[in-house]
Amino acid sequence: MHLLFTCTANQIRSPFAAAVARRCIDELGLAVAVESAGQLPGDELADERMVAAARRHGIDLSSHRSVQVSIDLVAASDLIVTMTGRHVVELAEQFPESARRTITLREWAHATQEGQGIDVWTPGSVMEWGDRVSRRPLGELLSGRADVADPVGRWRRAHRRTAQQIQLLVTTCFGRAPDVPDGDEVVAPA
Repeated sequence: MHLLFTCTANQIRSPFAAAVARRCIDELGLAVAVESAGQLPGDELADERMVAAARRHGIDLSSHRSVQVSIDLVAASDLIVTMTGRHVVELAEQFPESARRTITLREWAHATQEGQGIDVWTPGSVMEWGDRVSRRPLGELLSGRADVADPVGRWRRAHRRTAQQIQLLVTTCFGRAPDVPDGDEVVAPA
């Protein structure tokens, strides 16, 4: 079973989401491989502000190097989870075969909250689940309601909020309780 998280540059949101997912997967004892990638060319370090924000959650992104989404990564992935609706559309345009197994992180969390989460972690069942969740109007996808905002170029506080939001969403997807660092507020995954 292969899970791929994507965002724009693979320097902020998707590497952190993948790291939180790996922690949840380890806690649950699932046989799921997790990777992350971005739309832009790779081999860049993780954003230093996100490295600091991730550290507050017990995650070390200091050695992360960005990776660009490729046909091989997409083909190997049973479920692709993006940070925005626009990312879903871009991936579907670039890799049409990915459309029925690509959803946003918020869509996954929302489905789980509605009692429609992933029950069986096998490639076939996860791809079937992704196909059901990915059936939504294009306007809904591009409305911005399913997006995790990109804090690029913003202050450290924005990166901390994004990290907290991603952690809450990912842990919701796996049915886990989030680990909120001291002094941080809890942000609903709506």
